Amino acid sequence: MKNLPIVIAFSAALFGTSALAADMAVKAPIYKAPAPVALYDWSGCYIGANVGGAWSRQDVDSSVPPVSNQAPGFATLSGSNVIGGAHVGCNAQFSSVVAGIEGDWSATNLSGAASLPNLLRSGVPVGNGGITFSDSTKWLASLRGRLGVAAMPNLLLYATGGGAWASTGYAASDVFNGGCPNCASTSFNSTNSGWVAGAGAEWAPWSNNWLFRVEYLYYSFNGASSTPPRPAFPTGAPTFNWHDLSVNEVRVGVSYKFNWGSLAAKY
Repeated sequence: MKNLPIVIAFSAALFGTSALAADMAVKAPIYKAPAPVALYDWSGCYIGANVGGAWSRQDVDSSVPPVSNQAPGFATLSGSNVIGGAHVGCNAQFSSVVAGIEGDWSATNLSGAASLPNLLRSGVPVGNGGITFSDSTKWLASLRGRLGVAAMPNLLLYATGGGAWASTGYAASDVFNGGCPNCASTSFNSTNSGWVAGAGAEWAPWSNNWLFRVEYLYYSFNGASSTPPRPAFPTGAPTFNWHDLSVNEVRVGVSYKFNWGSLAAKY
């Protein structure tokens, strides 16, 4: 009986420690998973500017009726220059696929020129006169579709293609033996249609409305021809031909996108 108080005190202490341990186990901290990061949405319309370099190439030739006894002329015109302009478009995103349409206009000055000697059909030089060609493309425009995939939430890889237009100035002359008026020349401007295709990458580095791009485009445009009068020899007038014009363009650009909500949630 003398030890009863000690036993009671020991039991109370043991029970209290067990209860405290159980209470601590129940109140252990619960760690929550972090909230998911919102994925970037490419849907929306945008407007922007671009700048880069362009290279042009165009084959040309001239011919006269056999009575003129002049050899035909052949040459290639090439030019390169800075190109820059503006673009506007809209995208819609469906899961990781992004489809859109874009229009653009760019100013440049792609000029080429060539000079050929005056030769008889036999290849013998006449000794004076000659043939000259030139072209000068002032602007390009296009209306293209775009189809791409979001390789990363804020990185879009895409292909693009559609219709294109170019404004080009043409000039040519053929000076026969003795010089003018035994000559013929032409000069005119033309807006020619064609097609364009290319590919690019677009990046939203801050996952907001600012977009940066790098893009390659290949253009092909219809050519032109002209048969100007030759006053000193009307039946021997030359015909000048500018064949299809090709342009390669590499450019970088920046755009600002206006959000109009994700279409992906509807599918």
